Amino acid sequence: MSKRIWLLLLLAYGAVLLVTAPAGMLGTLLRLASNERIELANTDGTVWNGTANPVLHLHSGELVVLDRVQWKLALLKAFTGKLAIELLWTDAPHSFPMEAVIAPGQVELRHAHIPFPALLLGEVSAPLKPAALRGRIILDSDGLRITRQGILGSATADWINASSSLSQVSPLGNYHLTFTGTPDGLSTTLQTTSGALLLSGTGQFTNTTGLHFTGEAQASNGNEEALGDLLSHLGPQVRPGVHAFMLVPTALAPQL
Repeated sequence: MSKRIWLLLLLAYGAVLLVTAPAGMLGTLLRLASNERIELANTDGTVWNGTANPVLHLHSGELVVLDRVQWKLALLKAFTGKLAIELLWTDAPHSFPMEAVIAPGQVELRHAHIPFPALLLGEVSAPLKPAALRGRIILDSDGLRITRQGILGSATADWINASSSLSQVSPLGNYHLTFTGTPDGLSTTLQTTSGALLLSGTGQFTNTTGLHFTGEAQASNGNEEALGDLLSHLGPQVRPGVHAFMLVPTALAPQL
């Protein structure tokens, strides 16, 4: 058999292995790329079309298992320098699959729908960790483009049934955040839609400085005593019943 035929057979065999590579291989690549912070559990299918539960390793050592997600990788776009991934949360299907288009120097999200536990807020800013925030946050966006220069597009997030280990009031409320991309980064606003704890504020996120957010918190009528400890933890009282709070990046936040 000629060398050319052997080479063709080897290439064909390699192509078969690539196309049929198990989904667990994608989990290994993700774990290495994230420096052991993200992995996939309960994988099923192949690298190109599979399902799994994303698992996040927090700084505290705690593991957070996210909802099960199904993905499809667009093979043809890989040859144009772009990789397109369709994602669908199987436990709560969205009307449109979320699509992530990864190209050199940028990531574009379309029809983004990302549910995650509020516990992850403690990873964003150290002062939030002792509060052990709970509830569910759902991020939605028609389109976001993340580049080295900044973030373009807009998004919203709804924090549903918020609670904290520092208060017996549960739920504390429901909250709505809006995000708008700017040349300098991402600006955000927070408002309360319902609940005992009233929150409001504005902030800015940049690639160089991370998140800086300032806001105010107060109890609704009749909940002042029940929320006293939580409000004191959030920040100093600046007006009667109103406490100011600030969120800074974890790396820059003071140790409590």
